[in-house]
Amino acid sequence: MYWLASAVNTIFASQDWNRLIFDMECLPLKTFEELDSWSSGDLIDCRVSTVPLADRKGRPKGIPKTLVCHDMCGGYLTDRFVQGAEDPLPFGFYHWQYIDLFIYFSHHFVTIPPVTWINAAHKHGVKCYGTFITEWDEGKVRCHKVIESEESLKKAADKLVEITKYYQFDGWLINIENVVDGDKVENLRKFVEYLTSQIHQAIPGSEVIWYDSVLNTGQLKWQDELNDKNCMFFDACDGIFLNYNWNDGKLQNSLELAGNKGRDMDVYVGIDVFGRGCLGGGGYNTVEALAAIRKFNMSAAIFAPGWVWETQGKESFIENENRFWHLLDSYLPSTEIISLPLSTTFCQGFGKKYNLLGDVVHEGSWYNLSLQERQPTCTNAQFPVVPEDQPSIMPCTEDPFSGGACLELSGNFPRVDQPLLFRLFDTSITLPHEDVIVSYTCKMVDNTNCDLFLKLEVQAEDGSNQVWILREKEISKPQPNMTVYTPTEMVKDLPNATVSTTNGWATWNYCINCTAEVDVHVKSISFGLESTNAKGRQSVKIGQLQMIPKKDLESLATRDYVEEVKIEELSEEGRCRITWQCPSEAAVSYYNVYSTANGSKTLLGRSKTNCFYTETRYKGSVSIQPVFYSTIPGKTTVVK
Repeated sequence: MYWLASAVNTIFASQDWNRLIFDMECLPLKTFEELDSWSSGDLIDCRVSTVPLADRKGRPKGIPKTLVCHDMCGGYLTDRFVQGAEDPLPFGFYHWQYIDLFIYFSHHFVTIPPVTWINAAHKHGVKCYGTFITEWDEGKVRCHKVIESEESLKKAADKLVEITKYYQFDGWLINIENVVDGDKVENLRKFVEYLTSQIHQAIPGSEVIWYDSVLNTGQLKWQDELNDKNCMFFDACDGIFLNYNWNDGKLQNSLELAGNKGRDMDVYVGIDVFGRGCLGGGGYNTVEALAAIRKFNMSAAIFAPGWVWETQGKESFIENENRFWHLLDSYLPSTEIISLPLSTTFCQGFGKKYNLLGDVVHEGSWYNLSLQERQPTCTNAQFPVVPEDQPSIMPCTEDPFSGGACLELSGNFPRVDQPLLFRLFDTSITLPHEDVIVSYTCKMVDNTNCDLFLKLEVQAEDGSNQVWILREKEISKPQPNMTVYTPTEMVKDLPNATVSTTNGWATWNYCINCTAEVDVHVKSISFGLESTNAKGRQSVKIGQLQMIPKKDLESLATRDYVEEVKIEELSEEGRCRITWQCPSEAAVSYYNVYSTANGSKTLLGRSKTNCFYTETRYKGSVSIQPVFYSTIPGKTTVVK
């Protein structure tokens, strides 16, 4: 049904287009005037993140943190497009288990993180920050407009808090790289202090980080350490990002000063992956600088890891990206998943095609980090370094089950009677006292001759350790502490819950009864391959993995999935907006939007929110299909 209301046309004829309808791009604010006049507006804005910060196990006291600062060709590349882009060789980040903070950086005045990055970071429990920057002579003018008076600094800080709250990210990096007049230094400190206090009140858990640049005299002089010349700004906020030309003596000085304040983990020692003056020269030798920082048990700030994509060949990005982070693995403690539901197709937010349940829905490259699914917390670093024979966990974009990639596990059996194990997730999940559905989808690669099983390492409340094996066949010799589950009929009435095969993919579902009074904690999740006669390298593709309370799945089966679908024409020459409501929105990974005109069904695109914009005026019927928990497609709702 079209909604051609004259009121809509009247509104757009009388007010600024970009203020009233969703702009398809996420962009920064480039001038003081843009910040000063910024307001959220009243209409639907798909640039706002809808993904809450996921639960993850925090770093224990005394364990250093890791920050990644994304400096990538000036920022706002194809990642700025809210509904994604056709980018055959995009940059993506998927090593979230290693980091605590993600900063989206550009050289524009107010860098608001694109919603795609906020969504991907939040899905993995990582905070996402924007950047407030002024640089050189032009920056000095802009900076002094902000700190001209107490009134002006508070107004600017309040705007930044409003922006943070509106777009649903988590804080700011403050980067002042211009000289500050001596009589305005105290106002700069007040600006940082006021912004920090106000954002803490507005957004629990938010932070403000100061970059090592301006001194207490107003001079622009990078210190490469925390000292009495820049400590006034550190005291006013949540942390400091040190410049890159430090040495052991400067690290020791920084550690002692911060330690005396009880804030030793709030000093982030900078590492420039492009190597400019940094120990080790950056690149694949970034590990040298990180090792030196960890020798002092200090937090680290890894700047511009996009070096891999920019300099090492975009065609080999995934291979090189894995190599880069593999080298750092021993200095980057991994975080653990601590809550359910756990649901993933291992999609990294891009692909060569888009599939749904084994079927190709759209051919062609695509890029949208909002569709990135939960990535493994464990990597190939778990395996001993043995050339050729080393097992491997790698994304496969040639044959996804759902989304743009699956996970391919491969390796040679160490011995005939010993299984090949691939640990994917370190967890600290306390299972609820109810039935939990565990599901996985797999496909054996040609010439593979082995059995697949899922292994859960669990710990009971009394501290005893157990192993739960979920497999198609009974295990011949179960161990004393081993429980074996086989597919059960208990799940047959749930959405997409029957054992099925599609294009070689097989889905297996298990119902684990956790109703006992004793708490059970899942400590890790692994896949295993087992065979008595397999020869050569064995490979299996994992298309999805889920662990979801049964009642949550049952609730999806009883609801209308999408309702109140509307199509609005926004201007005579422009686009249309399609909106809808979903009662089970919390369980939706994203929505597929199809054209169903002329009896055909063609994917128009995917949306993370309940809103989709067409590039041109659209005539015909559409259908909206929610994809629940990343792999359970709901019923399509058609509107004409």
